[in-house]
Amino acid sequence: MMLVYLVIFITFVGSQTASGYPSGAPASSCNSMMPRHKLNGSSTVFISGQTSTRYSVVTMALNHSVGDVVRVWVEDNQTTGYKGILLQARTPNGHSARGTWRSPPANTKLIACDEGNDTVSHSNTMLKTHNDVYEWVPGKSYGKIQFVATIAASRSVFWVQLKSSTINGASRLLYSNCNLILTMFNFLITAALRY
Repeated sequence: MMLVYLVIFITFVGSQTASGYPSGAPASSCNSMMPRHKLNGSSTVFISGQTSTRYSVVTMALNHSVGDVVRVWVEDNQTTGYKGILLQARTPNGHSARGTWRSPPANTKLIACDEGNDTVSHSNTMLKTHNDVYEWVPGKSYGKIQFVATIAASRSVFWVQLKSSTINGASRLLYSNCNLILTMFNFLITAALRY
């Protein structure tokens, strides 16, 4: 008898039509990064937690400073790609988007959650892969930053707030000292060449 109920339930759930946001995430998803997909008014069928063995948010950068271009992408260990994305730079444990994204890859777009162009979203449900590289530019020093993404494999299968490793904000004092040392070195080389 339980088997009959299970078959009826699966048939009912499988026959429902899902309505998602194929043209991008709504502003109401900005802070929680939770998709607003609905299944005939009820909750989505499947949601995964903040860890994933399938997808990971990756950057090779260790540090960032004002004006740097930091490249970020999504690795997919099943190489099947993904259809939806909501990507932000945040301070660890923060809820606000930081910095600006530029030059979004095909099938993605920039949206404003807290500031202009501070979030990347999908613009359609065409397949995206690890070849889609997102470029983040910090407008000021934010200290530590993590890249946080919600990745949708489909309307009903997605991972919420996957996090990259943390990158550090470069100290202005460090850059000032480096510039001073380079200027002094340049001066010494120039002086040595004159004699």
